This record gives sequence, C-alpha cells and structure tokens, in this order.
Amino acid sequence: MIENYKGWDITLNWSENKFFKIQSHNIEAYNHEKKWVGIDLKGHIIYGSSLKEIRHIIDYPRLHK
Repeated sequence: MIENYKGWDITLNWSENKFFKIQSHNIEAYNHEKKWVGIDLKGHIIYGSSLKEIRHIIDYPRLHK
C-alpha cells in the first residue's frame, strides 16, 4: 500500500501484469490507465493512471461514471 486516502487503500499495480500486459508484435506494453488501483473497505475498486487521478476519482465520483 502506498497510502490511505479517505478510507481508500491506494497502491501501484505493476505486480499484476497478467491483467495489464498487452502483446503487440512481440513487444510488451502496459496499460497505463490501470497503473494505480484504489480499494475501499467495501471492496469497490477504481483504477487510474496516476495517484492524482485516483484522488480526483475519490473526491469527485460523479464526474467519473
């Protein structure tokens, strides 16, 4: 866990490569939209490309539906 922000555990998500690795012409690329993951106490999961984006989704959830 990188930090706890308003009840959400936020962490860097590079360890779960099987979900985010894209094979293209034998070159491995990663989906940067899912670089960060936030999980709340109820088990809701959100993904973002940066820590700032995750915090924004937590602060303004209606803008990200």
